[in-house]
Amino acid sequence: MANKKPTIVAHILKPSEYPEELVRPRGAYTPRIELVASHPMGTYHIEEQGAGHRMAYFTPRLKGARPKPIGAASSLEGAMRRISNHEDELINPTAKREDGKNGPVSIWSLGKRVGAKPESDLDRALAAHLRNSK
Repeated sequence: MANKKPTIVAHILKPSEYPEELVRPRGAYTPRIELVASHPMGTYHIEEQGAGHRMAYFTPRLKGARPKPIGAASSLEGAMRRISNHEDELINPTAKREDGKNGPVSIWSLGKRVGAKPESDLDRALAAHLRNSK
């Protein structure tokens, strides 16, 4: 049998499947969760925080882990891009990234991947969700 890379299976959860710890009211604040994506390394979710501001979070699959903010955006598409970039950093940590040693570069491009990111299962699920939500 050929030595094949394992496929990482990720999928978008339905609102009825959202984890209780994400949708539970926190004091007087009830979070407005727009999207939850399950991934083998953890759970991603996007929370709408008002005034057109969305925050993307990642919760690792560790006991007692708390959601870590990974990026903010003004649109759902931008928040999904933050999730995609974070997943790429977790799955492909050795991918060539801009380090600023090969000539002048923008400060915003430092640490970003050089070249195209291979499309993952999570990217396809996010794109399908975005197409269906419009």
